[in-house]
Amino acid sequence: MPLEPHSLLPVAYRAALQVVRSPVLAEEASERAIHQLTVACLEGSPPDSPKAWIRTVARRSACAILRSEWARTRGMDLEDVASAPRTAGGRPAAQSCWVREHLAPALTPRQQEAFAAAISCNTTRAAARRCGMEPRDFRRSLTSISRRARRLLERSPLPADAALPGAEPGMPA
Repeated sequence: MPLEPHSLLPVAYRAALQVVRSPVLAEEASERAIHQLTVACLEGSPPDSPKAWIRTVARRSACAILRSEWARTRGMDLEDVASAPRTAGGRPAAQSCWVREHLAPALTPRQQEAFAAAISCNTTRAAARRCGMEPRDFRRSLTSISRRARRLLERSPLPADAALPGAEPGMPA
């Protein structure tokens, strides 16, 4: 019976989760291990004991992720957090619409689909499923979309906030 690498994904995930204790990092490590198993099978040298082999490779991948920048978060001073302006939740709807309108033409059709899924779904996994991507590929697509959005904002600043009706300067309250 031929070996199906993706059938061993749960085994790899559990092994990686024992090392990293983070579902996202364990998922990445297990996907890396499955990739290495696929490559080994394609090269004509499948392991004698696939489950043991995938557990070892998943643990090693998890350790490599912990050593890399993937698992590191930078600490922030609490004063910086308190004084930082709110951006995502505090941005007026008009500015969000402006970014969406101007960003859409700069995206590929696949990225437009991923962008729409990211806005409409509650989780990354659900959004990835909606546009038919693996979560890892979806996250990479979102990184690319974010880069394009930042470049768009650098080239042309957001429009100024419009005054609320009845709150125009010079009008009595």
